[in-house]
Amino acid sequence: MGWLKPKRPAPRSDTQRTIFFASDLHGSEVCFKKFVAAAKFYSADVLILGGDISAKVVVPIVSAGQGRYRAQFHGHEEKIDDSSVEDFERRAWNSGLYTERMEPDEYQHYIDQPGDVEVLFDRVMRRTVQRWIEYAKTRLADSPVLIYNAPGNDDPLAVDEVLLSHGDGRVRFVEGEIVEIAPGMEMLSTGYTNVTPWDTHREYSEDQIRDHLKAMTDRLEHPETAIFNIHVPPYNSRLDTAPLLGQDLKVKTSAGAVVTAPVGSVAVREAIEQVQPLLGLHGHIHESGGSVRLGRTTAINVGSEYGEGVLRGVLVTVGDGRLLGYQAVSG
Repeated sequence: MGWLKPKRPAPRSDTQRTIFFASDLHGSEVCFKKFVAAAKFYSADVLILGGDISAKVVVPIVSAGQGRYRAQFHGHEEKIDDSSVEDFERRAWNSGLYTERMEPDEYQHYIDQPGDVEVLFDRVMRRTVQRWIEYAKTRLADSPVLIYNAPGNDDPLAVDEVLLSHGDGRVRFVEGEIVEIAPGMEMLSTGYTNVTPWDTHREYSEDQIRDHLKAMTDRLEHPETAIFNIHVPPYNSRLDTAPLLGQDLKVKTSAGAVVTAPVGSVAVREAIEQVQPLLGLHGHIHESGGSVRLGRTTAINVGSEYGEGVLRGVLVTVGDGRLLGYQAVSG
């Protein structure tokens, strides 16, 4: 399925900016490449990459000798050779999986010492995020477009180090920061997330999120025209509806139907209701894409289909302190 390209409003004022926002790529390389390409395709001035850019697992590609390998892909073992190993890696990367080639004794080491898998994951994650950054810098080299990112709850803290060390001003780490996204219009960003059943990297109590947000909103010069780039959606907003899990982490059902519940952040909702910014951009809950109004604030969750290689995003036009338009797009 191809991109759906909306018409841009005309004429364009000097203060008008077009923003492309996407979130929850979870290691999908093809989605990241589409994200970077969106700058040219939509004539976007700014790219905002929501949280959760890193994958969740590493797929071992184990040597079987004489140029042959074994690997698991979505639960099925594949036999690979030197002529097909790079194609396998690309397929894995595009579906949101990291890969690492290794010898049988190295693979056995990780089986015997599962604690060392975290070290392996850290190494592969750093390598992948750095490769993405270099790709973005090359593709955007002849344009003024910047990428803003505040990592999400599934992103290890090492992601911050890679962004800060290799972003070179093109890919900006903006956790806890306020930046001018358009003339006279500010954006605050955070990947802080309320507690989940999975004990991920950036989970905080509602009080901690509340304090973190207040420290940023107190610095806003024009809160009424601000953009909130917050990974977790506001609580009970229809942007945060997810399957309800039991203590065994299995999805609860009733009469054969999946039981759902709001799982967003109370503190985020409070901040939106109190400050009433112009716009909220969110992700985190993949199946709850859409938009709602909370008072005068338009809140959007773009959702995610990274596993299928589909990039879901929203094209937003702002200017003169106003939200001039927005449209969900995918490709």
